Amino acid sequence: MDQLDILKQNWRSQTDNSPRFTKDQLTGLLARKSSGIVKWLFIIAMIEFAVFIVLGLVSHFANQETNVIEMMGGPFYYGSTIFHYLIIIIFIYLFYSNYKNISTSQPTQSLMNNILKTRRTMKWYIWYNLIYMMLVGMIATAVVIPKDPNVTKLLASPKMAGNETMFYLMALGASFVAFLIICVIMYLIYQLIYGILLRKLKRNYNELKRMEV
Repeated sequence: MDQLDILKQNWRSQTDNSPRFTKDQLTGLLARKSSGIVKWLFIIAMIEFAVFIVLGLVSHFANQETNVIEMMGGPFYYGSTIFHYLIIIIFIYLFYSNYKNISTSQPTQSLMNNILKTRRTMKWYIWYNLIYMMLVGMIATAVVIPKDPNVTKLLASPKMAGNETMFYLMALGASFVAFLIICVIMYLIYQLIYGILLRKLKRNYNELKRMEV
């Protein structure tokens, strides 16, 4: 039983002769707990951003060696990468703003609204990453496959004559399944990491809502 549960139990069971725990005390504690949760969401997002940068650099040098950037097209490769980082920076700013907006002195309704806003922002962040990976991954695959020297050599062989379209469709289908599996794994990881914190925020929101009734 944590501090909030103890305080709620005392508040509900208090009598005229027992110490009085006010609604403001419970609201203040919920605000502090919510602020701590949002702070962790911000920190984890920053760590994830740093990891993505490192992986991006490693991928960049690996792609340079295999001419993937050239096959994909420089404008698309660098444009999509810069766009992705800009969106992530915007999300990090929103997480930080949500953290700063939660305070113990704000009205209960404002605290509830900020908790809802934080949950929505995090859900948008999760879905953005998943959609970006699937969309950009499939576009890159569709662009790279016809330009890949190994694929070109394979399709030039007599046994592949007339089967080029079927090969492309099968390759795209296999890529779609691969990216879908990756996205599902990422979603499960997000649910494990962020889901725990988001459920705690939802619990705090429900407690505030119950106190308002």
